[in-house]
Amino acid sequence: MRLRDISVRKRLLITNFMMVFIPFCVLVIIGSSLMLGMQLINGSNQEKINSMWPEKGPAPSIQFAISSIKVKLEHGSGPMAGQGMGMGRHHGRGMHRGMNQGNQGNQENQENQGAGPNMPFDSSVENDLHALEQLGIQSVLTKDGTIVYVSPGADPQDIEQKVSSRSQGSSVMLWDDDIFLFKHQSSDQRIQIYSYGKAPIITRDAPPVPNPRLYWSDIITVIIIVAIITIILLGLYFSRLLSRQILEPLTALRKASAEIRQGNLDTPIDIQTQDEFGDACRDFEAMRLELKAAREQQEKYEENRKELIAGISHDLSTPLTAMKGYASGILEGIAKTPEKQRHYVEMILQGATTMEKLVDSLFLFSKLDLGRIPFNLNNVPLKDYFTDFYNEQKPLLKEKNINLSMDIDLPEDNHGMVSIDRNQFQRVVDNLLSNSRKYCLNESVDVNISLRQDGQNLRIAFTDNGPGVAAQDLPKLFDSFYRTDHARSNVAKGSGLGLAITKKIILGMKGQIWAEETRGGGLTIVILLPLAVADV
Repeated sequence: MRLRDISVRKRLLITNFMMVFIPFCVLVIIGSSLMLGMQLINGSNQEKINSMWPEKGPAPSIQFAISSIKVKLEHGSGPMAGQGMGMGRHHGRGMHRGMNQGNQGNQENQENQGAGPNMPFDSSVENDLHALEQLGIQSVLTKDGTIVYVSPGADPQDIEQKVSSRSQGSSVMLWDDDIFLFKHQSSDQRIQIYSYGKAPIITRDAPPVPNPRLYWSDIITVIIIVAIITIILLGLYFSRLLSRQILEPLTALRKASAEIRQGNLDTPIDIQTQDEFGDACRDFEAMRLELKAAREQQEKYEENRKELIAGISHDLSTPLTAMKGYASGILEGIAKTPEKQRHYVEMILQGATTMEKLVDSLFLFSKLDLGRIPFNLNNVPLKDYFTDFYNEQKPLLKEKNINLSMDIDLPEDNHGMVSIDRNQFQRVVDNLLSNSRKYCLNESVDVNISLRQDGQNLRIAFTDNGPGVAAQDLPKLFDSFYRTDHARSNVAKGSGLGLAITKKIILGMKGQIWAEETRGGGLTIVILLPLAVADV
């Protein structure tokens, strides 16, 4: 199925849907691609940042550990003796390696003293000191002048000296470039802690932190721009496509209507689409054909009217001229004898009678043409009708030199039931028989009436052995005032309205009539009437 075969309503719905659906899909693809790209870019940039500033992490951990130590020491977080003894002996070995041999005995005595019940140590403080040690900061913890804890491998005197040389006061924390030192003394001045080590601090040279809002703003801006451009382009494309499919049939209709307005009905509309515009174009084409047929019919009627007027003028002027001549002969005394005067009067009467018949035929034809004669239709079995007609009229027609014969080819149970007006149908039969006699060149004429079934119709044929009619003149026999005698010299043979009246009557009874050539010479008039259901 082509796109043009889809209805305009469906095409509009599809177009509107595509104008929304396609931009939506495009935006989803673009948005997903941008988000994935930004994630990859951010991940790559972050790796670069991490490589440029690998030391960005220690600051929060150091600050947290120092704050925790201060809180625990100030609030007396319950150092326990057993833990202090264990830690004193453990760290005494590290302190033993860091001191000279001369001070070893004194240090061990101090450690043993610190391991007593009055020298407790809290394991939570030890965890904080371990956290500092992992960041490269060593510590010394003393209580009442006795070392309670020292970092493994550290020299307590060296740490105390470095811290004391750069700090004044009871509680100090300095962080200068790569050097970190910390000194704190409890409020009761019994516990002191010294911490020293290399730990870089993040300063103004710290790496920038990506702002996701900026990235999302850029993504949304790009998506909006792409959406606007996509919708505009799709709108232009679908509008152009749809307008072309609409404008082409409208252009064809406009051109055809212009041709019709100028009187040209021979220009067809060739539109093959199956949508509403195609239906409109086909209806317009049907209207054009009907107008053309109506014009041709009107031209034919006009031609018939002209022929009718010419025929009436000729057929009336001929007897009138004769009547005028005979009347003048009487008045001028040309007819002096009674016999001649009587002959003139008879000729005048004959002309008046001819004119009367012509006027009656013309009046009947006019009423039939205008549909002013009602048809009283009844179901009549024509098989019986023509059988009776043949038996009654054969002797009478013989006197008029008409030899009538019948040929009925119908089954016994088929009586040829048709719906006709008896009076009008009798006029048809009389007209056809009289025409056969009028135009016969011999003294008598043979006429055969045949009946047979033709599908759902009854075929009635009147065949004579007269002179016949040329094949090109057969369709014109039923035109008003048409005669094979083009000179129309013999008006007495008829008015030229007999077969025209016959055709009007047959058409009024829903039948058909036409003329055919008879084999061996002559003329055949065929009547076709639809069969009817017999009355019960």
